[in-house]
Amino acid sequence: MREAIGGTWIFGIVVTFIVLFSSYLAISVNYSKAFHVKNEVVNIIEKYEGYNEASKEAIEKHMNSYGYSVRGSCSSGFNRGQGQDGSNGKYKYCIKCSTTKDSSNKLNKTYYTVTVFFRLDLPVIGDIFTFPVSGETKSIHFSNDSHGLKCDSI
Repeated sequence: MREAIGGTWIFGIVVTFIVLFSSYLAISVNYSKAFHVKNEVVNIIEKYEGYNEASKEAIEKHMNSYGYSVRGSCSSGFNRGQGQDGSNGKYKYCIKCSTTKDSSNKLNKTYYTVTVFFRLDLPVIGDIFTFPVSGETKSIHFSNDSHGLKCDSI
């Protein structure tokens, strides 16, 4: 009888470690996917020198090819029309435009802040939380912005 009870405890410990390990893997995969998508969106905006039709198409194409479908709510000040899911007002990504002037007050520098979302989705438990992951572009001089983002002055 003593060995049967000991076997049950060992079985419970093994199952616990398997659940913890699979949860860690699930979190790692979702986390790396969110950061990869955020970095690629930032790179696309820098490549096209602003958020315009060409960059919007490239961003959507990348997100669809990468299989990124996490949606979240944008905070205030962000342009909220990117990848909108009409049913609940959640977005795939959010973009905020900010402008600064250099020391001579002649040249505008534009920065874009990009936010994508990371979902904490565990194997047996399911979707728990959605966290924002933000990044910023390098300064872009004379941004080619044809999408009507209103830039905030810093």
